[in-house]
Amino acid sequence: MAINPEVWLALSPRMRAVCWLVTMCIGLLLIGWFAIRPLNHAQRLTLHQLSVLQPERQAQWRKLRALAPPEEQVALSEAYRFSPLDFHGQARQLLRWQPMQGGGELVLESRWPQAVETFLLLAERGMRIPAFSLSVSENGLRFTLQLEHADDP
Repeated sequence: MAINPEVWLALSPRMRAVCWLVTMCIGLLLIGWFAIRPLNHAQRLTLHQLSVLQPERQAQWRKLRALAPPEEQVALSEAYRFSPLDFHGQARQLLRWQPMQGGGELVLESRWPQAVETFLLLAERGMRIPAFSLSVSENGLRFTLQLEHADDP
């Protein structure tokens, strides 16, 4: 069947534009349909493979969960987290805490035996002391500690 070009040219420009748009939309829908259909098939195939492998993954997770440390050890490590308020009491007095990225500056006042104990407490809480200074004050020693978290690079 031959298409007569005179029929196309006899249409108004508006009607030709509408026909052209309808033809393009139908063409895009057909192209989309043929492009998406294989993707849907691949997705169904992948979902089927995942459902087949699900019991094996669950078994592997059970094995990994058995290797996890007991809950008591996790709670114990959380009990020794650093807090500047831990260093304020009868034996030592917290004068100032200035937090910084990765640590901070701690200023304490105490007597000499408590000053030594402070270094041990900081080590237990995972803090490093890259710099410190000691000075004499009215009530004993005043020392300024630069602190860093031990797990930070």
